[in-house]
Amino acid sequence: MDLDYVLKSLDHLPQFDKWAWGVVGLITLAATGLILFGERRYFAARGKAGSWLSLRLLSLFILLPATAGVIVMTSLAISGPEALAYFYFALLVLGPLVWFAGHTLCGRLLRPAFSTGESRFMAASGLFILILPFLAATVAQGPIFHASHSLSQSALRNAPAAELPYAIGPVRHFTLPTVGLIHTQSLIAPAGFELERIDRKVGENWSDTATSTHEVFCQDGQNLHLMWSAREAVPMLRFYWRRNGQRVQADFTPADATVDPAEPGKFTIGFRPDGIDPPVPIPRSRAAIAYFVAPDRLYFNSLTPLQPGETFANDCIMPGYQRVAWEKEGPPQAVALMFFQSANAPYLRAEIRRPADQP
Repeated sequence: MDLDYVLKSLDHLPQFDKWAWGVVGLITLAATGLILFGERRYFAARGKAGSWLSLRLLSLFILLPATAGVIVMTSLAISGPEALAYFYFALLVLGPLVWFAGHTLCGRLLRPAFSTGESRFMAASGLFILILPFLAATVAQGPIFHASHSLSQSALRNAPAAELPYAIGPVRHFTLPTVGLIHTQSLIAPAGFELERIDRKVGENWSDTATSTHEVFCQDGQNLHLMWSAREAVPMLRFYWRRNGQRVQADFTPADATVDPAEPGKFTIGFRPDGIDPPVPIPRSRAAIAYFVAPDRLYFNSLTPLQPGETFANDCIMPGYQRVAWEKEGPPQAVALMFFQSANAPYLRAEIRRPADQP
């Protein structure tokens, strides 16, 4: 396990989550302490306080490592599907057998000795203490998530409205075969601007686009580039950012006032040996690129997966786009663009092929 990654993940938790999990941890520790206190008090009344402490130390430093070794270490030493079968067998049969038998044996050797029932009680109690943190985390995970989500949504809803700082370009129009009219628009961010979150309205609900694919827009740094077809709903976006340390929001929908009155142009793509040059940025989730895998057979490769050096923070197919493995793939021969009308309608697909006279 990468400890540095775990620490960074914990550091990025919202403040409420940190406090909530801290409370869960304290409650778990308190419950463990009460169990141990009750055990010691019970056995002290019977003159076995020293034996109780000895058995607890033996279970922690000898029986627990031995049981874990039987379950985990042996599984790692076995290869193939037998390893998984052994792991479950050891987890459900061998591990408990070693744990309870070890407590029974150690309990008999101590002075004063434990009865078989007392040793088994100590084994069961110790096992419960071991799984208590996992039980607490399982029970608390859902409520903490929902409470944290509600608080964050409330904070977002209460963010004051502000003027969108983007330089909003005109809506451009293109035609695509089988798709028809498509629209594009670019929003250019000012220097130093940092966008915090983008929500999109689908139906009556707003949802965070960080957890979904971006069909109607893509990001190039802090700049946004929209693309949608006339058969798709007009994008409705909500932006969140910090201004003087305070979160603010602004809604954006392409407006008629910004529409370029020029006639729609043909959507043409420039093909290079190592990549393509689209006329406008394309959301990568819409696009696939094709190259020959046989003299007369094209293979379309989705551009959604990242190439080495790419990130989803910059998910536009920009002019100058280059394939990392272009020497292996060969020159790109076609680009396919997908547009989604609705959940019940088939998607629209347009292919733009490399000119036949271009090598």
